[in-house]
Amino acid sequence: MAALPFRFTGDERLLAGSQATTDQTGDDVSPSAGSVPAAPPRELTVRALTVGLAIGAVLAAGNVYTGLKSSWIDGGALTAALLSFTFFATFKRLARMPFGPFENNVAQTAAASAAGMVFVHGLMAPMPALEMMGQHHAPWALWLWGITLALVGLVLGLVLRRKLVVEDALPFPTGTATAELIRSVHANQGSAERRTRLLVIAVLAAGALTWFRDGRPSLIPQALYLPITLGGVTAASLTLGIASSPLMLGTGMFVGLRGSLSLLSGGAIAWAVLAPVAIRYGWTKDGSYGALASWLVWPAFGMMMATTFVPVFLGWRKLLLAARQVLRDARNVLGRSVNTTVSPPSRARDRLVGVGTVLLASALLAWTGWRAFGFSPILTCAALALSVVLAGICARAAGETDVAPVGAFGTITQIVFAGGGPTSSILAGAIVAGNATEVAQSMWAFKAGHSLRASIRAQFIAQVLGAIVGSVVVVPVYLLVTRAYPLGSEQMPAVAAVSWKATAEALSGGLGALPPYGIHAIAIGFGVGAVLCVLGRGQSKLGAYLPSAIALSIGMIMPASMSATAALGAGVLTLLRHRMPTLAGGEGNALAAGLLAGESLLGVVIAALVASGLLSF
Repeated sequence: MAALPFRFTGDERLLAGSQATTDQTGDDVSPSAGSVPAAPPRELTVRALTVGLAIGAVLAAGNVYTGLKSSWIDGGALTAALLSFTFFATFKRLARMPFGPFENNVAQTAAASAAGMVFVHGLMAPMPALEMMGQHHAPWALWLWGITLALVGLVLGLVLRRKLVVEDALPFPTGTATAELIRSVHANQGSAERRTRLLVIAVLAAGALTWFRDGRPSLIPQALYLPITLGGVTAASLTLGIASSPLMLGTGMFVGLRGSLSLLSGGAIAWAVLAPVAIRYGWTKDGSYGALASWLVWPAFGMMMATTFVPVFLGWRKLLLAARQVLRDARNVLGRSVNTTVSPPSRARDRLVGVGTVLLASALLAWTGWRAFGFSPILTCAALALSVVLAGICARAAGETDVAPVGAFGTITQIVFAGGGPTSSILAGAIVAGNATEVAQSMWAFKAGHSLRASIRAQFIAQVLGAIVGSVVVVPVYLLVTRAYPLGSEQMPAVAAVSWKATAEALSGGLGALPPYGIHAIAIGFGVGAVLCVLGRGQSKLGAYLPSAIALSIGMIMPASMSATAALGAGVLTLLRHRMPTLAGGEGNALAAGLLAGESLLGVVIAALVASGLLSF
């Protein structure tokens, strides 16, 4: 290979020799005749790590708020690649050498690793579910739980990298898109400037709206409700209206028109039809948002169960083949080094360090679970063993479809460990979901690096540092946000946490713990979800016109006003794309990311002011 298929001044990688050689990624490549060796590019630099970790810290803080409010986060890779390039392009005097694409890759790897820690720690679903059940845990326990899970997932991702990324060459679309974005902005600075301008404008506008809605002076209402009543209940009580939420506008832009309309449909069915009926016939204790959401969670729960198990049932052969492939992959890589460019003693040392890291992290995780959560060390080890297999399957699914079924595997694990009680089932699910998230995140980063011919070691170090920084950030931010915004309220729905809590209660309490007609709601929800899964499977043309079952179920728990705002965001972006074709690409994503970041960051600032007593609602 004479050079990369795209030209980056000062960063071309040239390989020489008459035989096949190995670049610093550890992947076999074929040289071209006449190529000459070049100095290795700047890659794992202090400036790349500093900027990447700073961006990652900001994204991690915002993702805590975003995840609890909308069940959606910014993965960070594309945003960080754009922002890190823009920073050095703007402040050229800060650097003697141009900021190269390999440094950009390190920056986005570190940032994405930090941004995803809200999932790894379980701060979007398992931990808030426990808190909603009355269990409050010390900050050190939340931190140690997440960082140990991250270390196990990072080592497992490193082991799986060669098989999934190199040998099987799975597409991992997000990783591929990240590499393409890095190529694009370094080749054409103008595209980066346009995207950054849109992102910054969106951040500022969203931040201003959030301040005048939640801060002081409070000039903007939380939502504009319809001037109607249904069954004697006002639209405001039923959350029927449009929320003044830039975050939900951005969420709608991200999930697209079908997903957003599915959210809206779920909200309309739940809050305009089922909620008035539940109030009229006394299925809820009162007509408050919390009481209504506590009943509506059951039809949504049935639909979520359908989206978990029906695809598994329909595709059991593929799932079995994937599980066998994961086990086969594990046998093949046990004796293989993750980097073939080093000497045998170094390979043995790397293997020893990896095994030692996993064992130490697993021991600390088991100790934390026992000491802080009352979770049996034996159950911790069992959940970890299951998480290795499921994380491998999750990584392969992410590689083939760009969707990591983390939530589904977490639910399955809750059911497997239901005999230990609701707390044990939630913590076991948290182990599997956290480990699977870290593995999938690392594989997306490795795919981008492989496409760019980047260094494995540089990316792995960036991932570890990103996980540490993200872990340090998300725990205190989570504590601030949950103190300022009550979980399960209209202002902070915590939809994923409500779902995990409902699963644990349904598994442990039996039918007697359900509200009136709760079991009927579960059965009907499961039936509807199953039909949608069957009709929408594969490449069915009909599936493109049917609502998404998972989005429909989320819309049933989320305030209808938020679902309406998401649909508005998707509709506005669709119309804008017809007038401005550039929004069909990365510029639309930059606009959506800015809206998410603007509200989430100001939401965290407001939460800090509330916690410090400087602001009150």
